[in-house]
Amino acid sequence: MTKRGAVLDCWLNRPEVRNAISTEVEDEWDDVLELAQGDDDIKVVTLQGRGPVFSAGADMKEFANTFRDPEPPAQSDNGDGVKMFDRPDRRDGANRRLWPPPAMHTPSLPRSWYFRKTLIAGVHGFVGPYAQRMLAPFDFILAADGTRFSWEQARTGSQNHPLAIYSFQLPMRVLKQLLLMGGWFDAETAHQLNLVQRVVSQEALPAEVASWAESASGLTIETIAAYKEGIHRMYEIAGLHSMIGVGNNINAHAAGSHGNDFHGTLRDSGMAAALKLRNAGVDSTITEVTTGARER
Repeated sequence: MTKRGAVLDCWLNRPEVRNAISTEVEDEWDDVLELAQGDDDIKVVTLQGRGPVFSAGADMKEFANTFRDPEPPAQSDNGDGVKMFDRPDRRDGANRRLWPPPAMHTPSLPRSWYFRKTLIAGVHGFVGPYAQRMLAPFDFILAADGTRFSWEQARTGSQNHPLAIYSFQLPMRVLKQLLLMGGWFDAETAHQLNLVQRVVSQEALPAEVASWAESASGLTIETIAAYKEGIHRMYEIAGLHSMIGVGNNINAHAAGSHGNDFHGTLRDSGMAAALKLRNAGVDSTITEVTTGARER
């Protein structure tokens, strides 16, 4: 992190794993927001990624390690309703895990949704679905030309997508292409879909983020908080909280076309083998989301 007057600049800094978002990274991000919220000098927080990509998304190796080898039938752990649940769609050797995951117990929005200061992201290279989920509540997103926004992990029945908030931002058939086909789109399409505000060269991205941060710091903290609370409250009244619950229900029943083996293959044979399995038989020219002006 670097503090520049009213701006706190932050970076995802795990380039050796393509800035994969682990539970530790999520906890650290929440801590950053708490720190910034309590600092009356800070009006804007920016987030960028070190290395060749912004973020591959969720730390899938961490997630794969939650799959357990077969054991005798398990009982409720301590009467709290969380059971070891048989998932017949999981591969042998990885078909039991805690179900439902804690995040599915109560519909909730991320901490960043309630952050009362301005959030700006600068993304490049690749943005996985869980990274898009992290970015969904951001106020402004700037993208480098050529950035790939991927939902391809949906083919595995992934729970790591920003369905709830995106349901208010994307057309229905775009959401269907992203989920049902494991789709993706580039930075220009993201701009045309109003998911990002600007597309610039990768070299110009840091300066563009700094310029937006400087412009956004002109308002008082009280005014920023009032505007954001008003806008977000309107989306909540329109049903955003209910959409979180719907998204959780979808996740609870999802089992992608290649989901049977992906996580176990990742655990046992590595990421390259798991991605080969996930992408088998997929035509990326069909799964790419384009707008009418860019149809090929």
